[in-house]
Amino acid sequence: MTELRPSGSGVDGAAELLASARARVSAAAADLALPQGLRLSEWQRITLRGLLAQLVRSVEDSLRAEIAQAPVSEALQAALSSAHVEIAMPVLAGTRALAEPALIDLLLRRAEEHRLHRAAASDNALLVELAGDGDEAVGGAAMALLIAQNGRVDGFREPVLPRTDLPAEIEHHLVWSVAAALRRYMIVQHGAEPAACDAALNSAAARLLAGHDEGESAEARAMRLALAVQASGRGGDDALLVRALTEGSLAFFLALTGLRTGLEPGAVWELLTARSGPVLLLRAAGVARAPAAAILLALGTDENELGAALDRFDGMADSAAPTSLGLWTADPGYRDAVARLAQ
Repeated sequence: MTELRPSGSGVDGAAELLASARARVSAAAADLALPQGLRLSEWQRITLRGLLAQLVRSVEDSLRAEIAQAPVSEALQAALSSAHVEIAMPVLAGTRALAEPALIDLLLRRAEEHRLHRAAASDNALLVELAGDGDEAVGGAAMALLIAQNGRVDGFREPVLPRTDLPAEIEHHLVWSVAAALRRYMIVQHGAEPAACDAALNSAAARLLAGHDEGESAEARAMRLALAVQASGRGGDDALLVRALTEGSLAFFLALTGLRTGLEPGAVWELLTARSGPVLLLRAAGVARAPAAAILLALGTDENELGAALDRFDGMADSAAPTSLGLWTADPGYRDAVARLAQ
């Protein structure tokens, strides 16, 4: 059991102790209230926690390197320079600062991609083939994506989410959240002057954010490859779609499907995670029945439920599926607002 103790703020330790105990009960109640289909598996929980910790530490290390030369006490200087002192995550872990839906969604997507990649019989075989394609545009784009995907696993074949793959809004959220955690640590634990902390951290965060380039993300590279494949006349190849998914190149699958349906990759991913969304999406993309079955199985559809899913697929008119995607062609902010009202 997690140790319950006052935060050290000195305001009302007993009240904080009581609140933390009540919060634990509330969290347990919320977890029990979730339908089984919406609960994360233990593997997903571990993977998401690991990816999030990696991201936070990456931002923290970058910020600490930026402010290491700031005029601070020797004790704080030693703490900031020590790789063994973890600062941001212990501060952020007990707050809602990291509970950003877009960030959690990205972590879930990366976890699903790694699950697919682990299940694949060959390691990035499709991208290796496309990298040697006779079409130079396809070959170059495939090589760029292959390089990016090779950087998304560590030496133990565990998933990594490089910060270059973060959309700008998530990178901003993480950088400012970690900066705020460092500020609290510097002031509370080392008595640093707040104004000096603010100046140093604000400048360091601004420099870090200025160097962020979304154009080098795996998603951007996957879209460039999908566009090159489409230009070569192979965008409607169902076998290519199946291989992209089953061989673990989720970003490429999302990009290809997006081009076939007119949806951006984020909307494609959202449909894949909805209850009957994959059937609707595949029908709208014009995927044939057999490839659709392979994709549904790869996405985790139970073999006992596959028949019912294919019955829905068969019963959906070709013209009905695309018109049903209207909401997913709208602005993401609009979709968020519609979803909030429906909850």
